[in-house]
Amino acid sequence: MKLKDIKDVLSFRAFRPEPDDSTAPWSRRFTRESTLALNIGRRRVSWTALDKRGEFRDAGSMEGEFKDIVAQMGPEWRAMTDNGWCSVSLNHRFVITLEVNLSRRAGLEEQLRTNPKAVLGAKAERGKKYNLLHNPESNTSVLLSCDEEAINKTIAMMKEAGLHAGRVAVGVYGVMLDLIEQVSEARRARAVSNPGEPFGSVVMVACNEGSVCVLSQREEQWAELRSRTDLYTDDMTPALDIILPLIQNAGPNTNVVIMNDEAGCALPELLRQRLPGALVSDVTAPAQLWKLLTDS
Repeated sequence: MKLKDIKDVLSFRAFRPEPDDSTAPWSRRFTRESTLALNIGRRRVSWTALDKRGEFRDAGSMEGEFKDIVAQMGPEWRAMTDNGWCSVSLNHRFVITLEVNLSRRAGLEEQLRTNPKAVLGAKAERGKKYNLLHNPESNTSVLLSCDEEAINKTIAMMKEAGLHAGRVAVGVYGVMLDLIEQVSEARRARAVSNPGEPFGSVVMVACNEGSVCVLSQREEQWAELRSRTDLYTDDMTPALDIILPLIQNAGPNTNVVIMNDEAGCALPELLRQRLPGALVSDVTAPAQLWKLLTDS
């Protein structure tokens, strides 16, 4: 073996995961490498670059269909990256539902990927990709179903533009999972600081450029879920129309927790105007969606 071969084997690069290894965190896959985050809706696409220092820059958006925008913006997007790798949020052609009594046997995650019917039974549909999160305290689960065709077409269009999809996610679903974890942490903290004191009802609202997912929780039980894509633009009245009934059904003194794809959403103030005295919290961080796409 030559010295060069030994150097290659012992280099730091040799211990890094492959770029397309979805099991590894984004920061480990692309250490000191510029990448791109895309949020793809039916009629609008937004983007930002993540530079070598882990900072977001060159954000932008454009109205239109992705196939037209990627044809126009592809060279510019490619130039924002070192090797064309992107983390992608699909903001259409998906459904999020609340399910009861789904299987929880060992190896479920792999089965859901390779044989969803073994996990979902009659609920499984051909041509769908699934993900789910079980409530550890009750028999309810949040289930994501996304069209496989939409994923494959997006990846193919990116490839034609010299881009690679290192991760494909559904943004509003990721936002909702983050909200669920934050509420779970708050419940655990309350149980320690105030043993025996009820936590009460919570309504979690996740938003991502026109898509909304709303989940109500009464103590440990997930009670109701509503999810819509392409629901609103600048006028958020359609979003209020599906959020308000869940808040009213949850009862008095319900905490409403909101997370948007970006800070500055008008929804929290609109809810306070509609529900004077309501306990409304906005937990959105700056660049919220982009962080979710590139942090984990």
